Amino acid sequence: MTQPGVSRIDPSPSDVIDSLMRADGRRDLAPLRDGRPEATTHTQGSYQALFTEPSATAVTRAERLATALRVAALHAESALIDHYAAQLLATGPDSARLVSDTLSGPGAPGLPTRLRAMLVHADLLVIRPGAATPSDLAALQAVGLSAPEIVTVSQVIAFTSFQVRVLIGLTLLRGDERALPTVQIGPRDAPNEGFTLDELGWSPWIVPFEAADATDEQRAVLPGRRLESPYFRLLALDPAVLGERTATDMGIFYTHGGLPRAERELSATVTSRVNGCVYCASVHSRQAAQISKRTDDVQRVLDVGIGAELDDRWRGIVDFAAALTVTPPDATQSHMARLRELGLDDLQILDIAQAAAFFSWANRLMLTLGEPRRPT
Repeated sequence: MTQPGVSRIDPSPSDVIDSLMRADGRRDLAPLRDGRPEATTHTQGSYQALFTEPSATAVTRAERLATALRVAALHAESALIDHYAAQLLATGPDSARLVSDTLSGPGAPGLPTRLRAMLVHADLLVIRPGAATPSDLAALQAVGLSAPEIVTVSQVIAFTSFQVRVLIGLTLLRGDERALPTVQIGPRDAPNEGFTLDELGWSPWIVPFEAADATDEQRAVLPGRRLESPYFRLLALDPAVLGERTATDMGIFYTHGGLPRAERELSATVTSRVNGCVYCASVHSRQAAQISKRTDDVQRVLDVGIGAELDDRWRGIVDFAAALTVTPPDATQSHMARLRELGLDDLQILDIAQAAAFFSWANRLMLTLGEPRRPT
């Protein structure tokens, strides 16, 4: 990691991931990312909505950057640590101390009370998302965060968790050697039961606005039945971020060529199974089963976990998705070699990585803003 203030990173990159991939002068993967233009464009759009553009909520830019820096540090991802430290350093005269305190963690004595609560929440969402309860949101409310601000902070944490995994997937595809992390810190306390192919409901821990009260901007990011969903109405408290996130999702899962859609849904299911997100696993296992017609195999992943007996191709996909999901990720070139031996090309491997990364984002919202419920 470079020292804060001596970053080699462009302070205002037009595409953060592209900038990080080019920073060391090695081969970048822009041509590969061009094969998924919607995902690439809206990943950057999500970054801009969270960190550079005017916001619908009162979470300051310094608070957002400090929270993202904490997430990058928990993942031990040096390129993103450098990036967010450099961005935070540029926010004001006291920013060097803020960088130092953020890197020390929420126990640092100099942190403002409100930011300390945000960093505590970052630790929860990164390390123990499956253990979240309504009291964790009450702790944020107790230091003055409104419901829209809680959504923004949650999006910052979840997006940065996604960004880490996209970057790791790309560096592996480029051929970088990555050592296994010395310590795996998450996910801890993830439930290991309750997973089902059945359709579930979801109840928020913060009351979303009523559909009839949606603004024009909120309606624009809640097309079709999404306006009826309490989850999406809650996320629409920060509508610009939701709009970019939805477009990123569509660009990862609903594009032609590359990995078959069923196997993208398998990657999402595996990530949700590892993180303990019963709701997300139910939605995406059902999609994987319906499209692939391999209901028994999908059911085994839900029942047994990632060690379920599978054929070689699905075994390779499951292992890679699971390795990207843990914190810090422990995916290595051995996963790349295995997938290539099985005949997967780089675009297909990118699809696995981005599907797993996206659900490292989605799970952290679903698990920590509400809970699944079975239909009555």
